Amino acid sequence: MLIPLSGFAMDIYIPSFPDMVTGLGTSISSVRLTLTVYLIFYGLGQLLLGSLVDSYGRYRLSMLALVLFILSNILLINSSNIYFIIGMRAIQGLVISIIMVSKRSFLVDVYDGDKLKNYTSLLSIVWSSAPILAPFLGGFLQNYVGWKGNFYFLAIYALIMFLLEYRFTGETLKEQKPYRISGTVNAFKVMLSAKDFSMGIVLLGFSYAMAIVFGMSAPFMIEHDFNFLLS
Repeated sequence: MLIPLSGFAMDIYIPSFPDMVTGLGTSISSVRLTLTVYLIFYGLGQLLLGSLVDSYGRYRLSMLALVLFILSNILLINSSNIYFIIGMRAIQGLVISIIMVSKRSFLVDVYDGDKLKNYTSLLSIVWSSAPILAPFLGGFLQNYVGWKGNFYFLAIYALIMFLLEYRFTGETLKEQKPYRISGTVNAFKVMLSAKDFSMGIVLLGFSYAMAIVFGMSAPFMIEHDFNFLLS
């Protein structure tokens, strides 16, 4: 249930881009920057903070990340400053990266063999469905609530997940490891030295970039070029 949160946080407010431009009195490029910053910090967070979950556990870090995500949405809703909103989106990218790494690691902690394969496949399906469903939900919220409705939804969703995590889950890491930056750096060196892995990352990056560019451009094309209002 937490895995779709990254996709919702990324795409749910895309239909609200034109309304945010008007409501915040800012430029198109500034509103688009909120998504760009989120993606940058989401990616960097997984690279730089992902190894922390092996040292300090999955549960406490993901719970802290959920609290920060909820607070960032509340602050974002009550702000009309685009630069503050961009800052909050950077924080959201970082905390979502911790949640995603923690939940993916959860499967490895609990399952093995065929069960791990089955749940990993299911996880991929759930994760990929969120960016598809998010704009539809975001369009509904934009129509009835406005652009802030998207972030109300994210805050409420994260609060429900926090309560469920607190009630039903716990730490799954059996043995904590001391955190060493050198170990993380060496692991990246080994992965990036494999040419097939590096080329695969580059190709996936370009493919994903095309989808992101379309997502950021589509609301403005629909409203300004085809004259269909999103709200």
